[in-house]
Amino acid sequence: MEGAELLRACDLNLVEVLRHFARSQPDGVVHEEAGFTMFGGSATWPGPFDNGVFVLDPRTEPADVLARAKRFFGGLGRAYCVWTGDHLDPALEEAAREAGLVLLSEGTPQMVLGRRLPDAVATPGVTLRTVVDDRTRRDYITVLQRSFTPSQGTPPEVLEGNFRDLDTVHGPHTRAVVAYVGDVPAAGAFVLVSHGVASVQYVGTVEAARGRGLGELVTRWVGNAGFDLGAQVAALQASDMGEPVYRRMGYGTVTYYRYYMG
Repeated sequence: MEGAELLRACDLNLVEVLRHFARSQPDGVVHEEAGFTMFGGSATWPGPFDNGVFVLDPRTEPADVLARAKRFFGGLGRAYCVWTGDHLDPALEEAAREAGLVLLSEGTPQMVLGRRLPDAVATPGVTLRTVVDDRTRRDYITVLQRSFTPSQGTPPEVLEGNFRDLDTVHGPHTRAVVAYVGDVPAAGAFVLVSHGVASVQYVGTVEAARGRGLGELVTRWVGNAGFDLGAQVAALQASDMGEPVYRRMGYGTVTYYRYYMG
């Protein structure tokens, strides 16, 4: 899988991830129209993965998308993000700017890996456990709340909602893992497979355990789990902190996504 086929598969997979998190939230809603998807997850947090619109068909009229998104999220009383990107319709990005939407990111790298890596091997004192029950699910949420909430401001209840029961994190196309230092949950990651793509999401390490390679360890584990579930490539949207780690692992940038807040 490469070129336009790869980019299309990554978009379709990403929209499935956005649907998944929205549907997991207690007040979540997903609205589909010809050519685009609107997803509303958290009722209070307007992040691009929580409330937004993603256009999959470039023939969709940008002004119409923006008007429908404004009505949809206005009815919910929420801010939202319009997804754009280097490989997506530039007319949508131009329309978002002209409409006064606020650019949140100059470019988030979409990175892909085209092969399964050697299995993740924990160092002495570190144990990897698949999230298969409520105890490990709770431990994964704890890791995210101790990493994403201080560093990115993500409210703890948003992370609770995204993984509110075992079905949201361990199913036919999803897996998650937690790395423990002794008995303390210290790092974790999640993967969702669709359209031949294993989407690596919510990689987090608690501050006290950073610098020990745990982020790379759990990323490798979920990426390989995605390949084992049938993916042809693994993909992720890299943060500034994570990009050097992922590049060292063999991930390469294929495009950039941007978000405009309305």
